[in-house]
Amino acid sequence: MNKTIDAFLSAKEIAIAGTTAKKGNWGTVLMKEISKKGIKAYPINPKYEEIEGVKCYPSVKDLPESVDSLILAVNPKLAGEIIDEAADTPIKRVWLNQGVGDGAWSEENVVKLSEKNMEAVYGFCPMMFFGKGIHKLHYWMRKNLGKTPAEFSKK
Repeated sequence: MNKTIDAFLSAKEIAIAGTTAKKGNWGTVLMKEISKKGIKAYPINPKYEEIEGVKCYPSVKDLPESVDSLILAVNPKLAGEIIDEAADTPIKRVWLNQGVGDGAWSEENVVKLSEKNMEAVYGFCPMMFFGKGIHKLHYWMRKNLGKTPAEFSKK
């Protein structure tokens, strides 16, 4: 999982399914933080043409072919449907966002990603790696009191 997290952190483009125009939407918060890191973020939501002034894509199938990283900030059922759609796209890696509760994670989704030869990250909120402030504190707490991927716990 460490190499996959590294690939996300070094990506130039990342798509995020689960963004909305609603204030405080977690997918949109991720999109903003990722953009602050100089990474081009592609929001995915069929209900919007744009979010926060950024063109929104109706489906993972509509993304530019250069996008190979996807964060799923949706429920497990919808995450499974998006994984199925992503199978015939350039997406190589998927981060099953975990916030409160399971987030996009389910055992079925992890198995599905493996069967479709896509790398998976799960069990960690992306903001622990992309964010700052309270998110870095969350990372510190996981590193010192819980579990983090081994390579990152040494940084």
